[in-house]
Amino acid sequence: MKKKLYMVVDTETATLPFANELSNGDPDKKKRIAIARPLVYDIGWTICDREGNIYTRKQFLVAETFSVPAIFNTAYYAEKRPIYLDMLMKGETTVLPWAAIIELFVEDLSTVDAVGAFNSMFDFKKAIPFTELYISKLYSADYYTWENTQKQICAHIANDKPSRKNESNFENDIFRFRGKTYPLFDLWGLATEHLLNNTNYKSKCIKNDLFTASGVFFKTSAESTYQYLCEKYDFVESHTALDDAIIETYILSRIAKKHAIRAGIDYFPFRKLGTTDEFCMRRKVPNMDECNKVYAAIENYIDSQDGCSNYVMGLINRLTALSVYMKKEGQ
Repeated sequence: MKKKLYMVVDTETATLPFANELSNGDPDKKKRIAIARPLVYDIGWTICDREGNIYTRKQFLVAETFSVPAIFNTAYYAEKRPIYLDMLMKGETTVLPWAAIIELFVEDLSTVDAVGAFNSMFDFKKAIPFTELYISKLYSADYYTWENTQKQICAHIANDKPSRKNESNFENDIFRFRGKTYPLFDLWGLATEHLLNNTNYKSKCIKNDLFTASGVFFKTSAESTYQYLCEKYDFVESHTALDDAIIETYILSRIAKKHAIRAGIDYFPFRKLGTTDEFCMRRKVPNMDECNKVYAAIENYIDSQDGCSNYVMGLINRLTALSVYMKKEGQ
């Protein structure tokens, strides 16, 4: 029987060059634009089997984005530019036009049974398609008309007013690209379902402060997943495309040991693990070390916020319930 092959992709992205201007120094506004309008500057992928054996590994920097300071400077990891320049000097990567990269990408796609990433929603439904659109417009006669439209759209996005789109035709289990379709899996959803949704992982998250910003949810990133699987809690992702794709390939192999690599994207898979405060309160007798860590994480987030929004009020209510539960220890 022919061995199944999988492509694992990672992208590092910037955004449109006017994002800094539209966000006016507000990091949240810039983040909203960057998530909605990502431009790939670094793309890497592996081709592997279920055991995690890697047969192909490739990485490229995109000439139209990496080599344009106005775009690259909008990247979250823009400070990594010297790392990339060092990689170029050593011949570890190369800069190519998007069209040349995609020619190789499509050629490799034709050899695999399915393709995916850790957060396929971002890579395959946003980053790659929007970069494809941007490059096509960049080399067209109507670029400036398109850019002006994008400025208007991004101004709405920056102010948290994204346009509503009809998602009734959303294809969560395929990657449609240049007239062809490819089965699409999501390692984030598969990992949360098969590797992370257990008491051991949640306890390790609390012990190692692996919380989301609010303290309410457990981290479920590729980095925290790899830390848990390898018991290396000091591990830090490089956030360069090929290195991250290799880490995610290992995660795929750990899932595939016992489970099928099913197609499909799960929305907000981190929610499968429940919340940190609910996890603490599931015990008949409080684990005070865990309770105190969770309480402090949520409290610190509340203290960092300006004002008292409905969301913050909800967090305060969580702390009140957790506090009442913790008093059981003294009864």
